[in-house]
Amino acid sequence: MLLEGVTASREAFRRYHAYSIWVETRREVRLRRGLERDGEGALPEWERWMAAEDAYVERERPAVHVDLVLPGDTDLWS
Repeated sequence: MLLEGVTASREAFRRYHAYSIWVETRREVRLRRGLERDGEGALPEWERWMAAEDAYVERERPAVHVDLVLPGDTDLWS
């Protein structure tokens, strides 16, 4: 099974993972991509989401607990 999402590698799930990947992308890139997709009107929602995401990353440190960390702002296929 593939489990995807920002908090998919949280501590409560780790024992069930066979292999986990964290995609690390700079905050400004994530925000730009989100607003390009959702529109500028979504900025307040994105700001709330990113604050919760920042707290999760600080608390759980997912990049430390996964098998592989990939850059989310680099083209890995060319």
